[in-house]
Amino acid sequence: VDIDWEFPVGGGLDGNVTRPEDRQNYTLLMTELRDQLDLRGAADDRHYLLTIAAPAGPGIMANLEIAELAAQLDWINLMTYDLYGAW
Repeated sequence: VDIDWEFPVGGGLDGNVTRPEDRQNYTLLMTELRDQLDLRGAADDRHYLLTIAAPAGPGIMANLEIAELAAQLDWINLMTYDLYGAW
């Protein structure tokens, strides 16, 4: 399962709702998904991957509990189009 939440907490279009509690809610969602995937995996002797596509920009990354998420995930893909420079 790959989850792509582009703007956790807030960001994106001007009309998007800002919800500071979604920083923790995202972690809770990944924890519940991990638990359910592990239960299913135990039942059929498989390991199910749980991954996310995460923003790479520092302003948006501050909206994630990175250490807590990493403990639940098999892989984190960074959306590096948030990075740019004069190089």
